[in-house]
Amino acid sequence: MATERSLERCGVEHFDLLLLHNPDRIGYSSPAVWEGMQAVREAGLARLLGVAPGPANGFTLDLIDCIERFSEQIDWAMIILNPLEPWPGELVLDAAAAHGVSLITRVVDYGGIFHDDVRSGHVFAEYDHRRFRPDGWVADGREKLERMRPYAERHGLTMLQLACEWDLSQRAVGCVAPTLIQESGPDARPIEDKRAELAELPGEIRLGADEIDAIRAIGENAGCMTLKGASVEYEGAPLPDRWALTGELAELAARWRIAPERDLVRSGTPAPTS
Repeated sequence: MATERSLERCGVEHFDLLLLHNPDRIGYSSPAVWEGMQAVREAGLARLLGVAPGPANGFTLDLIDCIERFSEQIDWAMIILNPLEPWPGELVLDAAAAHGVSLITRVVDYGGIFHDDVRSGHVFAEYDHRRFRPDGWVADGREKLERMRPYAERHGLTMLQLACEWDLSQRAVGCVAPTLIQESGPDARPIEDKRAELAELPGEIRLGADEIDAIRAIGENAGCMTLKGASVEYEGAPLPDRWALTGELAELAARWRIAPERDLVRSGTPAPTS
């Protein structure tokens, strides 16, 4: 019913790709959910299916588990990934590739930083969700952006195009979806310019392997935030976006060489809270 109503609003007969957005733990693990998604495809309402965790970052083990369980139904998955946020999205790359699931990367622009018109002192509108980011994130992002700029200039790329190329160089990534943001103020770039810039992205990856690694090192962000989804940092009854790490997910983590207590925690995190 939800799919049919969406199709009606969009004025089309079917979706090329339908993503299950922001699922809770049941959405990642229940066969009934994915039988329902498959039924949507069999009804001709969607050609391809996928899963899109979020809106917050995390859900790493949950997404890998979902891909392992339901790879026959899942064609695409969406993750947050960009040169200033390689963690934790990069931990999903190998599993997606192994199961033939293509990845769409969102927030490629890192909250507008790679559009190159958000600078220190930028005033965000009262309703802007970026106001929830920690203090100093723009200044820190700009400093790292300038360290990456020579790589863009070397290959005739804009900063947004650099971010897109870096993402597309990663294993299993087949599509980039930066947010096209119209900033406030008289000096803001028109959103049409940003769309044209994205459309002019070169068809080939111009960055070399050493450059890709160097850019990733500049953007190192491991442990910078508390992640959503299954976590060793949480104990107690499941919440809509956070739940305790199960033994099954711990075994999955070991198979993919992920140590949850090291790779999926905020640096300096205190003892688990319930």
